[in-house]
Amino acid sequence: MYKTCTSDANPLMQLKKGQIIELDIHALAFGGAGIGKYEGLTVFVEKTMPGDKVEASLTKIKSNFAEATLVKISKQSMDRENPRCKYSGTCGGCQLQFMPYEKQLEFKKQHVIDSFERIGKIYDPPVADVVGCEDPFYYRNKMEFTFGYDAEMNFALGMHLPGRRYDILDLNECHLQSEFSVEIVNKVRDFAIKRGWAPFKYSCGQGFLRSLFIREGKRTEEVMINLSTSDDLPSDLDEGLSELIDILKNDKIVSIFWSQVISKRGQRKRIKEKLLYGKPTLKEKMIVKDNELSFDIAPQSFFQVNTLQAENLYSHVVDMALGKAHNTVFDLFCGTGTIGLFLAKHVEQVLGIELVEDSVKVARENAMKNNIFNIDFIASDVGKVLSSVKERPSLIVVDPPRVGLTEKIIKKMNDFGASQIIYVSCNPATLARDCNWLKEYGYQVKHIQPVDMFPHTFHIENVCLLER
Repeated sequence: MYKTCTSDANPLMQLKKGQIIELDIHALAFGGAGIGKYEGLTVFVEKTMPGDKVEASLTKIKSNFAEATLVKISKQSMDRENPRCKYSGTCGGCQLQFMPYEKQLEFKKQHVIDSFERIGKIYDPPVADVVGCEDPFYYRNKMEFTFGYDAEMNFALGMHLPGRRYDILDLNECHLQSEFSVEIVNKVRDFAIKRGWAPFKYSCGQGFLRSLFIREGKRTEEVMINLSTSDDLPSDLDEGLSELIDILKNDKIVSIFWSQVISKRGQRKRIKEKLLYGKPTLKEKMIVKDNELSFDIAPQSFFQVNTLQAENLYSHVVDMALGKAHNTVFDLFCGTGTIGLFLAKHVEQVLGIELVEDSVKVARENAMKNNIFNIDFIASDVGKVLSSVKERPSLIVVDPPRVGLTEKIIKKMNDFGASQIIYVSCNPATLARDCNWLKEYGYQVKHIQPVDMFPHTFHIENVCLLER
């Protein structure tokens, strides 16, 4: 039964946790929760979408909003569709799979617009339609599957349940990477159960199996497997690893690694890697504006997880850069150098700056491998380098972490007087905030191109062009 309020009482004062309310969902919040109104109060309900009429149980009640869990959908939105994956709604990997892909792209575009208007105070921003995936399934080139136990303490190999630190959802189906990767997961699970190898328990620090990493070259079809374990080794380790290699051997699989994570209290965590089979790296290719580059990827290397959409992303960066002639380009937070390497063909010189030394080492190797000699890399903090570097760029490309830039870095960028800035961002909120700061230095947002790197999630990548 639904609770009602008397006319002389504040209806919000009578709301209680666990109370079931009826809502019409009219919008989506960033994060994917549906938004409804109850007695004028905004209520967020996960797993719902505009057009749904739902019953929901209140879990959090604040003065200006509430959160609730879905109890049932009384009337479905006309746009709602059946998810392809049987774990949708349980696994946290594809929160929006019940929404048609075209609607997901509309939602993501609107989120970018809202971020610029509300946070960046940049009204009617020039946001283009989202570049969607040609196939919104099987797009990832890297997946991590975790060993553990389900809620009934049965052996599990799959994904962490949302909001649960230790419980693992045992998966024998997943539409994120490929059907072949699921075959690998199922073979490794059967092998581990047969051997009696126990998953690592983080609560007590005991057990052997931690994670199974699978990488795929979407352009080359090469596959790398990395079994991550603790150093609590089973007595039949050598025999077991030999059997595992025999089980997994396949024409597509070019590498099988074993990584021991050694973590002792009071000591720095170490990782010992051993190549069990094949070659030390996986080869992948990327094609941007008819420019093909090749990359060697090691187990710990960073690489964009959606190869084909990364190509689209970098194509827009190159298009924006080619709008003017540039001699020197700065590539800040350059990672393994992919953006700078694709730009190098079109400019006189590129300087990449990245804090992580291992990434810079890989970037230099990528440049040598592809015979690109007009690019250099510095392993250092971006803010410190900008204070001492002598080159004067006409274009600055930035691809910072989710937290975005700092006012200090933006001020130092401004000191160079670059005519253009291309800002690559995985977080519309911090992108909008930083563009507002850059506006104070005379930079105007000319074009914003969203690219959907992660279908069926609320994440959206953007390439933003700013000019003085």
